[in-house]
Amino acid sequence: MKQKLLYILVLLAVLVSACGGNGKGGDIMLRVAWSGKPDTLNPAYAFLGESYTIFHLIYNTLTTQAADGSYVGSLAKDWSVSDDGLTWTYHLKEGVKWHNGEPLTADQVAWAINAIMNDPEGWATLSSYTAGFTEVTAPDDTTVVIVTEYPIGNMDYRASYLYAFYQPDFEGFTTAEELQNFGNDQPVGTGPFKFRSFDKDTGVVILDANKDYFDGAPKIGSISFQTYDNADAMVQALKVGEVDMLTSVPASAYETVKGFENVKTTAAPNYYFYELIINTVDPNNDPAPKTNPALADPAVRLAMAHSINKQDFVEIVFQGLAQPASTIIGPAMGGGFWHNANIKDVPFDTAEAGRVLEEAGYVLGSDNVRAKGDLRLEFRLQFPTTESVYARMADMMVGWFQEAGMKLNAEAIDEDSLVAGTTGVGDYDLIIWSWWPDPDPDFILSVLTTDQFVEGGWSDSGYHNPEYDRLYLDQQQLVDKTARQQAIWKMQEMVFNDKPYIPLVHWDMLQAYRSDRFTGFIVSLRGIEGAESLLNVEPVK
Repeated sequence: MKQKLLYILVLLAVLVSACGGNGKGGDIMLRVAWSGKPDTLNPAYAFLGESYTIFHLIYNTLTTQAADGSYVGSLAKDWSVSDDGLTWTYHLKEGVKWHNGEPLTADQVAWAINAIMNDPEGWATLSSYTAGFTEVTAPDDTTVVIVTEYPIGNMDYRASYLYAFYQPDFEGFTTAEELQNFGNDQPVGTGPFKFRSFDKDTGVVILDANKDYFDGAPKIGSISFQTYDNADAMVQALKVGEVDMLTSVPASAYETVKGFENVKTTAAPNYYFYELIINTVDPNNDPAPKTNPALADPAVRLAMAHSINKQDFVEIVFQGLAQPASTIIGPAMGGGFWHNANIKDVPFDTAEAGRVLEEAGYVLGSDNVRAKGDLRLEFRLQFPTTESVYARMADMMVGWFQEAGMKLNAEAIDEDSLVAGTTGVGDYDLIIWSWWPDPDPDFILSVLTTDQFVEGGWSDSGYHNPEYDRLYLDQQQLVDKTARQQAIWKMQEMVFNDKPYIPLVHWDMLQAYRSDRFTGFIVSLRGIEGAESLLNVEPVK
């Protein structure tokens, strides 16, 4: 998730363009505040959650996840799979039009999926959704057929991230670099909202309602997404009515926001987790990682795990609106089915951390920092500038690590720089960051595969474990849900033991909106900013 800009400039820009709550019925703008902003509007190379929020409003996919967790048709009115599990047939809904008025045809949907399937390097951030696909065709104007190499047990989920993007916008690129450098500054989709503008400096995105939307027009006229660089200013803007909705309420302010007049708060468990990323990039990687080589020592990583008081994070930083995390798949995913609750976390014990390091040969120096030969336990600890919780967690970790004889040099970094220094590069030691995974385990598991540690890939840790990679491919091919669960539980154990990540907390999704202005928000794991929710939202009469 991303961040910020000058509060006053953002506010003025939106008020001038939006006329606030003026207007009647479908002319009214819903003003949404968040702490991030899209890194790009190009789905071939988008990393941040804000980008995907916009994609799901502008574009459609064959399927989509409903608020109750089931998968329903988006572009597809129905679909079926062959007896051998290898051929999926989707029949498209009638009357679907691009935002420019042109009719959507099945061959355009097939073209988009083929583009991703045939160029995994260029479409780096979406390519995993086509893993195992062998052929995508359109036998007629309303039918899309996907043939797979092996049966795929989570195909409905996969199809919910394969956007139907406008072919003229994305054809003609000759290299992956050209495609990924494309800004897609005027995206054309078929979704419930049309693109109006995106100010890259302020982060303000404005979308207009698609009055011709095939599944029924939105009941509001437009949406603005505003970026705030200060959580207190964002909360205050909601209180005084300068914005209508917050996609994320800081835990420290949640009780305060609950007391605001004409404001409704919502809380729900979600998949989101914060983690400590440990640089585990292979020293033989090209380019070679720029990191403290002591991080390759399992004893050092274990000592770090002992030096983190996750319960204090929950109680102090998140005001009890979270829970300690032991794995990368939280209890909310699949109703708990995919979460390995058998994993017993490393207890917080800085004395034990010191003992582990002492036994491994790291001697405490006169400056209270341990070292073994040239390996000094001093590390960079970076974190995004986007949320105040990162800085608070970093401050607490500095003290705990010092008790164990490890020195942390904490520094806030903008998220673009963090992305540039991690994936395919490995220029860091430790990073506190966060993930909002997909509703199926496949995506977050893929993040830790070896193949994803490339420029444009998802791996920020550089984790390399051939057995883990094999299990990842295995779970993709397991149609039996229980068998897939067992493989996914094993993968969670491997990450827990090897520690490319130390999961910190799973936090509750805390959101809020002005109940005197809008009604109809749908509370779910998709968030009240999800397409299903925003299609249902209407002004208070």
